[in-house]
Amino acid sequence: MVEGDSGWNCWPYTSVPVNVVGWAVTSRDQLLWDDESVDIYVGDIADNASQCAEACGRFFHQDGDYSSCPGGAPHHYDMSLWLTEGLAAGGAGADWGQRVGSEYFVNNVDSENIHVFLHATGHSFGLDDFYDWQPSGVDAFIMYAGSSTVVTEFDGWMLRDWWRHLKPRYEL
Repeated sequence: MVEGDSGWNCWPYTSVPVNVVGWAVTSRDQLLWDDESVDIYVGDIADNASQCAEACGRFFHQDGDYSSCPGGAPHHYDMSLWLTEGLAAGGAGADWGQRVGSEYFVNNVDSENIHVFLHATGHSFGLDDFYDWQPSGVDAFIMYAGSSTVVTEFDGWMLRDWWRHLKPRYEL
């Protein structure tokens, strides 16, 4: 959302907190700390990337039943960020989370805007790609891949439109 727009059309949030609840690695030695304050998943590989337990993922349990998740519902995750070797500056996003090239992400982790990750995150929240058409008078926004490296005011309007359609569907 664009700064100062909370409350538009009864938007219920002033911020959206992000909590890291787990790490997935091929080997525990990859983590440079001994702290076990979050869940650590070792050796669970899918599509050439480490993943957290499917038993704890909202994508895999859209019914909200996390009874098979070690630690139960308090240890579930809503989205995952898959850092995948060899994707270069590519990525993907959907309701399961984001998948981004590990080299790209690590090399840009200190950047204010990691635009491939921002674009993929837009997909995780239901925003569409704009590859085959461009809205009149708008030439750069994060969901028009490659046209912007920052979230723009138009991206804020796209999120408003998403909320406008979602709110009545779920009587929010």
